[in-house]
Amino acid sequence: MKLRSPVYCIRGFSLIEMVTTLSIIAILAGIALPCFDSRRVQIVAAQRLVIAKLRLARTSAITQSVHFQVSFPTASQIQVAPMQENPPDSGTWQVDSSSVQTIPLPNVTQIQSSEVGASIEFNSRGIAVNLTAPRQIDAQDTFGAKKSLQVWPSGQVNEL
Repeated sequence: MKLRSPVYCIRGFSLIEMVTTLSIIAILAGIALPCFDSRRVQIVAAQRLVIAKLRLARTSAITQSVHFQVSFPTASQIQVAPMQENPPDSGTWQVDSSSVQTIPLPNVTQIQSSEVGASIEFNSRGIAVNLTAPRQIDAQDTFGAKKSLQVWPSGQVNEL
């Protein structure tokens, strides 16, 4: 009978393999990180916020059977408000000042200056009132990044 001595096998990575792997990961991270810019996150958030508020106003106009208005009082704010027919059954709609919702855009972002003071009104069928051609709205940040969206006369809102 032959007795065998226990053999211990230690498996793992050598120091050279670990250093090589970490070096490759560091090189790939160095290439990928400049492509990720936190400023882009803010401008995309601003674009999606404007799109969401426009779509919500349109949907609310349809479901509540009243007109809704989305306006840009300053370059960094959006206002959404239902409208009332004044006088009733006259076809003249005015903003219900008691229900105005003001939403700030994300920091360092703003709507282009040509849209400041402008508004978009949706009727009870979801159609943009007094809009004869697609309207482009641009959001930009202080670093020069820019995102656009379009509002169509049919009331549809699309990002560009």
